[in-house]
Amino acid sequence: MKRETDKKYLSLLILEDIYKKNIKLYNHKMIIKTDQDTICHYFEDSSGMLGAHADKVVIAESKQDVIDLFLENKSHTPVTIAAGCTGVTGGCLAYGGIVLSTERLNSIGSIKEISDDKALITVGGGAVVNDIKKYVLDNGWMYAPDPTEKNATIGGNISTNASGGRGFKYGTTRNYINALEIVFPDGSFSYIERGRTFADNNGNIELKTDKGVKNISLPKYKLPDIKNAAGYFNYEKADLIDIFIGQEGTLGVIVSAELILIKPFEMLFGGIIFFDKKEKSWDFVKEIRDISNQSKINNDININALSLEYFDRNALNLIKKDYPVIPANVDAGILFEQDCTKETYDLLMEKWIKKIEQYDINTDDVWFASNIKEQEEFRIFRHKIPERVNEIVKKNKIPKVGTDVAVPHDKMKEMIYFCEQKFSEKKLFNLTFGHIGESHLHANLIASTKEEYEKCREIYLEIAKKAVSLGGTVSAEHGIGKVKHIFLEAMLGVEGIEELRKFKKSMDVYNILGQNNMFKSGN
Repeated sequence: MKRETDKKYLSLLILEDIYKKNIKLYNHKMIIKTDQDTICHYFEDSSGMLGAHADKVVIAESKQDVIDLFLENKSHTPVTIAAGCTGVTGGCLAYGGIVLSTERLNSIGSIKEISDDKALITVGGGAVVNDIKKYVLDNGWMYAPDPTEKNATIGGNISTNASGGRGFKYGTTRNYINALEIVFPDGSFSYIERGRTFADNNGNIELKTDKGVKNISLPKYKLPDIKNAAGYFNYEKADLIDIFIGQEGTLGVIVSAELILIKPFEMLFGGIIFFDKKEKSWDFVKEIRDISNQSKINNDININALSLEYFDRNALNLIKKDYPVIPANVDAGILFEQDCTKETYDLLMEKWIKKIEQYDINTDDVWFASNIKEQEEFRIFRHKIPERVNEIVKKNKIPKVGTDVAVPHDKMKEMIYFCEQKFSEKKLFNLTFGHIGESHLHANLIASTKEEYEKCREIYLEIAKKAVSLGGTVSAEHGIGKVKHIFLEAMLGVEGIEELRKFKKSMDVYNILGQNNMFKSGN
């Protein structure tokens, strides 16, 4: 009997030993998936690009997993970073090699208060933006950037310097990044804090990593002084951290980020105004923008828009079945939001109504939202347009062509007229919506055949060149990815693209990471 008990005890010891070894192995080895049926969802995003594929998907659960992947990659196999797979430019899509998923780097840390109106929080690069926003709001704070796609990850948002509907007041993601932890393709890593390291007058900057110092030189091309998400950041005396915001997964893997939080607004109201002439809507936006900018300077109680969003006739017609109450013969719509306090609510609402009436708008036809539930309906309304566009794209199985251009405010009308002229000439299905407060609109051309798609691309190139000629950018928030190389070349020229390539190589000698994002690799 004792011998039988000893055998059982010995067996338990052996099983425990095996269990411990397996736990150790599990903790130090990343999850690897190779079954194509299991990993196929990593080969789709919202760009409509087809044919993505990879040999395997590596799911990192720690910074060390990411480091090990690069250190063990002796054959220099290409690595493409993915997580939310919500992008619109194909940046997360692999065409061979390895997909590195950061989806499990999704930690959300505790909030650290810095002052009455500022706090910090550290999150994993794979944390979902919506989860972050909800967590901090439940704890009395707000993460201000408000991208349309709430299921995107924070690493993806940082990689494209995303902004969204409330960028008019709050700006882009860049404004709310205090620190980044990044793993580089050689297996080194660095913790980069804002305000610590800057480029000198010649664009030279030191990057300190755990394996030593990298001396890098920023590209020399000139970027427009407006909202921009095209090309590596290289403004005068650039902060080191900014170089890795908007890098589209080509320079390093963002494993964690320290975000800046602000106090949430007390109340919010807004409206959707319908105009019988689009030009009137543009004039309205210009006046609201001017008043808002002055309010920020004076810090007075006045109109100070949180967001200003535009919908043209075709965009409104696309969702007419969803919202049959949209008035007939509407040429354009403007959605606005304003934050306020209980004390200022009535005064500010009165100011908005007076301003709207000055444009011969019957306020009975304006959709107002004065509580959270109604405001959420506005958000659904705004997001319904790209949702319907994506449904058509998937049905046609032809990638959409969606512009992301922004221009200086005084050039916006000229830009819109130019686009409409081109759309009319080619007789293609089109609609335009977007962030008109920042003179940043998304014109969508939807093709039903490959021939139409080629026409759409030709028009986009003309639009890109026009935007550049007006002092604008070919991408203000989505980045370049794999679908907009030719447009970035129109903005930076062949020499500028070569500078991009040279800069990437200084950070990624074997061109492992994010191949074909931003520019074609190896050319």
